[in-house]
Amino acid sequence: MDTAQLITDYESGVTRLTAVLQSIPEAAYDFMPVKADDWSIRQHIIHLVDCETNNFIRIKSCIAQPYSNVYVINELDWTKNLENRKENIQDYLSLFSLLRRILASFLRTVPESDFDSRYFIRGYDNEEKKITLTEAVRMYRDHVQFHIDYISKIYAEYLESNA
Repeated sequence: MDTAQLITDYESGVTRLTAVLQSIPEAAYDFMPVKADDWSIRQHIIHLVDCETNNFIRIKSCIAQPYSNVYVINELDWTKNLENRKENIQDYLSLFSLLRRILASFLRTVPESDFDSRYFIRGYDNEEKKITLTEAVRMYRDHVQFHIDYISKIYAEYLESNA
């Protein structure tokens, strides 16, 4: 896949997420799945936006401070300890859309050669890994779909439990 298409696909995550959420009533957002440690739809959305905010800085650091270590959140601790149960989802979705639009616009100005030569270093699970700009964009493009799939499963469980 070429870089221009990757950026377009990354940016389209907003449209894909919004399309799924349009079919889900807000009453379902706080439904907790039966499986232990699963998250609500609201928690998935807030997690996506928290990660996107972090990603915004990571990707820009590839250009501004290439080869540097970046901050990594512990997603389980964040979700558990921040108690995101009543935060305004529309505000989060607006921020998500804005971050993606700004970052996609920024990425379209980056020279093609930088996408595989620039990277940041991410420490996670006691392992350090070099993440190129291409890998970072691909990772966050796919991150949205991963959570869309979870949100769809949670909504299906919600519908079954209210049948």
